[in-house]
Amino acid sequence: MAEIQYLTTPAAIQDAAAWLHTQPRLAVDLEFDDMRHHYGRNLALIQIYDGQTVFLLDPVPLTNPGEELAPLWAVFGDTAVEKVFHSCKSDILLLDELYNVRVRRITDTSVLHTLLAESDNNISLGRLIQSELGIEVDKGEQKSNWLKRPLTEAQKIYAANDVLYLLELADRLLAKLDALGRLHWAAEENLALEDVRYTRDERPYLRMASKYRIMPQELPLFRDLYLLRDKVAQELDRPPYMVFSNDRLSELVRDTPRSASDWKAARGLHPELKRPPFFDQLLTFSPDNFVPVPEPPMPAEARRFPFRRRLNGDKAAQADAREQFLMNLKTAVSQDLNSYVANLVLSNRLIADIIEVGADAALRPWQQQILRDVTHNRGLDYGFIAQPFPWATQR
Repeated sequence: MAEIQYLTTPAAIQDAAAWLHTQPRLAVDLEFDDMRHHYGRNLALIQIYDGQTVFLLDPVPLTNPGEELAPLWAVFGDTAVEKVFHSCKSDILLLDELYNVRVRRITDTSVLHTLLAESDNNISLGRLIQSELGIEVDKGEQKSNWLKRPLTEAQKIYAANDVLYLLELADRLLAKLDALGRLHWAAEENLALEDVRYTRDERPYLRMASKYRIMPQELPLFRDLYLLRDKVAQELDRPPYMVFSNDRLSELVRDTPRSASDWKAARGLHPELKRPPFFDQLLTFSPDNFVPVPEPPMPAEARRFPFRRRLNGDKAAQADAREQFLMNLKTAVSQDLNSYVANLVLSNRLIADIIEVGADAALRPWQQQILRDVTHNRGLDYGFIAQPFPWATQR
């Protein structure tokens, strides 16, 4: 085990950041609470390994972490310093959302593993370390309350292990990719991670799985109950599921209490909901009182309506022909390379995108090159799928 430095003061963090800024390569991970123990997404710990020392930088004791961690944010944004993560999208989205930090010069070991195309994409860091380095890492603290202080020694060791093997792991995976001639695949995919940015979801209730248990006309009540639950959760600094569960949300919509006594007796509701001022709002949701406000239409740019539903006749036949071409091409890629590579370049989502916008817009250069090579070797016309779907005569 490397030396662990646990840093909790602005001065100590500033000194560490100054040192880290001189290093060419760092392993990085974050621990954060995402609606598990508290409301919202909260940064709990930053782990960094420079090859000799693990730095555990604790933002929780800081008065103003956004400003007091600024020297570290500068390191994250510096393209001269490589940052090695594992499965970093959640981490970089959190940093952007909370602190407007854009991480540059990223190497993601989960991306490297995926591009080896040796197995299915989803693999945990622990399993990857074990398979590549033969080291078994204890994951017992994975679901800890990372915002609770003081941290235990077990939590500190767990946090350190999340970065301790990343540099060696990245080297191992990059060497394997190099042997396969795929380093440029990794370079393109890692560069694309710099453009992953947080965008606020204005209608988060539409992402709820329990939405599919209600009728379309019940969506206004579903939305208003969701928003009330969120408001109470924020006031209590508790995750929304502690106010009432997702399953209970759809149940309340389908079988809404009709009176004050019914609401008082309703099971699974946080006591705060049954006290003013929130109880008064609950009463307005009863069937005799509720006045639904219709859900406003989605803006055109936010609609995810499959464009093929708007096609008929010759245009529909052209789209079908494009899809069949791509399905046959996916089989060819599987035969020439393997099925994992075929899924990397022609997943169901990518096929749908290519049908509409064309391979040149939907795919990265390394993916395009694979399709160009396979179509060339088989006497097929890559140009048939390269450009956007022809809309001109339809409009």
